[in-house]
Amino acid sequence: MGTLDWIKALAGAAGRLIHPRGIRLGGISFEGGDGDTIETAVVVHGAGSDLAGTYGEFAWLEYKYGEKDKDWKLISHSHGQHGDRDVDTFEIELQSGVRLCVYFDCTESFGT
Repeated sequence: MGTLDWIKALAGAAGRLIHPRGIRLGGISFEGGDGDTIETAVVVHGAGSDLAGTYGEFAWLEYKYGEKDKDWKLISHSHGQHGDRDVDTFEIELQSGVRLCVYFDCTESFGT
């Protein structure tokens, strides 16, 4: 079982569809920017817990960049604070070899 499958199973949201903005994933929704910088981080709402928020972040990445471990791979995932915001940072490598950092504002669900 891959990481995303494990997170889906624990979050109880397996098989649900997602769109980066405007459509909800269970109770999770996204707004804000495109995640290219901390200032334009994707804002995660309604996750209710760290685990559900992480599932939402992975699902958003799969929607935008394709299937994990096929179209892109995870290089690193870290958490930090930026001012009064909690920010998850994903470094990914696309199939083409291009590396990107994607930022998520997880303030609402971090630590729950």
